Amino acid sequence: MTSSKQMPRISIVTPSLNQGRFLQDCFDSIRAQNWPDVEHFVIDGGSSDNTLDVIRDNEQWLTGYISEPDKGAADAINKGISKCTGDIVAWLNADDFYLPGAFEAIADAYRKAPQASFWFGNGIRADEKGRRTSVFNQGPVLYNHDALVGGLDYILQPSTFMNGNLLRQVGGLDESLRWSFDWDLWIRLAKLSAPHPIEAILAASREWGNTLTATGGFRRVEEIRLLAERHSGHPMTPGALCYWLDNMNSLVQSGGSLFSHQTHEALLSLWKEVQEDMQRLGVNASGMPVSMEPLPPTHRTNLQPPNFYHRIGRKFRRSLQKRF
Repeated sequence: MTSSKQMPRISIVTPSLNQGRFLQDCFDSIRAQNWPDVEHFVIDGGSSDNTLDVIRDNEQWLTGYISEPDKGAADAINKGISKCTGDIVAWLNADDFYLPGAFEAIADAYRKAPQASFWFGNGIRADEKGRRTSVFNQGPVLYNHDALVGGLDYILQPSTFMNGNLLRQVGGLDESLRWSFDWDLWIRLAKLSAPHPIEAILAASREWGNTLTATGGFRRVEEIRLLAERHSGHPMTPGALCYWLDNMNSLVQSGGSLFSHQTHEALLSLWKEVQEDMQRLGVNASGMPVSMEPLPPTHRTNLQPPNFYHRIGRKFRRSLQKRF
């Protein structure tokens, strides 16, 4: 690589499948960074909409693109990562977009902590038209390894940028994972070098549609549990159990007369108790870190309905919508 620490090369991979209506916003957000040394690869899964037209209209600004069937999102992203030569590497889904100043903020973090395994910041949620709906993390941006390993994915993927050298060492994404490949990658990278959090809003995660609300179900939850078990050594963790209880809550609520009101109340009571266990990992009731280390057993914050898991569930379902 020829880039210097003062002006790092930034490589972006955009995986896409039939997301042509959002793709121009994605492209424009990268080009608007005005970064002098940037690579941008688009990996399309063989779209049947206007994706290729949008790609060709922007081809002069792209480093390269391919359009062919793939085995899923992780496979597509890995294809792009294999082409990247940047000091800093990230992927930006076709319906997400960067916010002004994102690359400069990342480059500044790179200069301060060049050995970090990845740099991550805050972001916003946006609706289908790209309008801001909320801030992802209402508190400080912190890295807590125990919480991540314990089944809590509090890192916003579009606002995460990886150390190119270390990314090549770990070998990219685990293509056997369908819902949690980014989560797994953060953990593996963090074992090589400490991540570097950034107090900046870097990207927008677009949340739209609900056609796949039920997709994944307990298969997704089981993948999360197995991922937490793989990295923690525990067959069940507080975070993984909260995901399971979230799914059970949805099932009980939609089960009609199959489950009683008392069963639902007992489920919610257990959920809140597990949420207290979860907070001892050093997170608040929404699953966001309040400390970089686990907290004492006496620590307790005000419990609230565990809507964090609904939000994360939407994140996983949204990632499926992008690809299937």
